[in-house]
Amino acid sequence: MKEMLYAAAVLSALTFLVLVIYMIANCARTKKLKKQVALLQDEVKALKEKPAEVVIREVIKEVAPAKDQASQVEDNEDDRESARRIPFAEKMLNIDNKTQEYYEEIYNAFIACRRINPRVSSKGVSFRLGRELVAKLTIRGKTMKMHLALDVKDFEEKIFFQKDLSDVKAYEEVPFTVKVKSDRGLKNALKLVEALVEKKNIEKKTRFNRVDALEELKDVLSK
Repeated sequence: MKEMLYAAAVLSALTFLVLVIYMIANCARTKKLKKQVALLQDEVKALKEKPAEVVIREVIKEVAPAKDQASQVEDNEDDRESARRIPFAEKMLNIDNKTQEYYEEIYNAFIACRRINPRVSSKGVSFRLGRELVAKLTIRGKTMKMHLALDVKDFEEKIFFQKDLSDVKAYEEVPFTVKVKSDRGLKNALKLVEALVEKKNIEKKTRFNRVDALEELKDVLSK
């Protein structure tokens, strides 16, 4: 009987102790929340007192690191792919349907031209005019990129969002680089192909039958 009373007393004491700890923790959280709310109110008040231009610059400054982090994620994905040495054909066959459609359109736009010869490698697809490299298609992360033998300064950056990769050895001949990840991106990419055709005086084939570019990639993997 005494042992049972002792056990009950210990249990009651432990229960009371747990309740006290919970109340203290809850109180601490409440104070912390109140402190955070107060800080936010101060920040809002400070923003109201600043000119709109200053507020915009500060917001942009805060957003920039997030964009950098997104780029870093893409770089990390690319590094992982490089480490596993996934060939371009396998990447393209396992990418989303939209990107596959974009690939089909761009691939056919190139081979509809005379003397343009495509070659699939582990890193991408190269398009040569005779021996001259005029274009490449690659995949980085989950995004397809097109590289062209064009001058980045000849096109409006706000329209095409091109990057200059002339300082990268692999793209010295085709430094003009754009991402193709939307319908608008495809439309601009096809315009750039036309610009390249005009610049290099490339003739179009009088008779051209579209090919299934994805089936060709499957053939490459099966060899």
